[in-house]
Amino acid sequence: MEVTTTAVDPQPRSGRWRTFADVVAFALGTNVWVSIVILPAMFIGAFNSKQAMAAAALPLVVLLFGLVRRSEVVLLGLFPAALLVPVALTPELASSHVYGPVRFTLVALGVIAYLFGVSFFTTFHEPPAPRSVRGLSSAAQGPSERWLRRERVYWILVGGAILIPSVLIAWVNFDPAIADYLGEMYPGRVALMTTALTVGAIVLWLVIYHYAFLGALRPHRTGDKDLVAAIAKARGDAKLGKPRSRFYLSVTIALAAMAALILLRHVKG
Repeated sequence: MEVTTTAVDPQPRSGRWRTFADVVAFALGTNVWVSIVILPAMFIGAFNSKQAMAAAALPLVVLLFGLVRRSEVVLLGLFPAALLVPVALTPELASSHVYGPVRFTLVALGVIAYLFGVSFFTTFHEPPAPRSVRGLSSAAQGPSERWLRRERVYWILVGGAILIPSVLIAWVNFDPAIADYLGEMYPGRVALMTTALTVGAIVLWLVIYHYAFLGALRPHRTGDKDLVAAIAKARGDAKLGKPRSRFYLSVTIALAAMAALILLRHVKG
């Protein structure tokens, strides 16, 4: 008696997974865009010029571009940066009378959900089914204490990655002492200076994250062969001395935001 087996093509499952990941990223990203840009702009009536409308639409364009390219750099880097462009042009979007503590908490949870959702769904891949399965006696013993300690450290880092930037931004925006000081030193420009301090808090957090958090995780990334190969390729590209197009795009967005802040400051002064 001859037994035939039929191979199952994993491609349809992979395609459905990618579609699901794109839908989740689009839903979470749109929620962040609406919460940070659209609703505050409607609240203060910021849609009064074509420039403001174009700046408000920029994050959505970047989000769609990142989804089409399925680029983690665009979704996790350029999209959050693009959200700061309309805020830079209209600092009142991030003022304290727009963001109360409750709304700030909801927006922060939305941003956290977007970052974690995109990070997980864009990098998670189902492993191929094994050709054979054999039970191991060590599997019944559970993970070793060393791995449990490492897992606890990872969860502590995740908690710190959520808590530290949230506390920094909330402190800048809702501390009465800071608001009184800015009102005394910069009358009529409190919203602008509050936005500048918020950007400074974000930059400070990125520095802390790079040196403290990634510094602790960097030794553990050497065990992934694919990741090691990707890092080696990135280092090789860096040695060529030819930045890629996304580098020039990021620099252009940063310079435009700085120019808008300077121009807005002189116009209001």
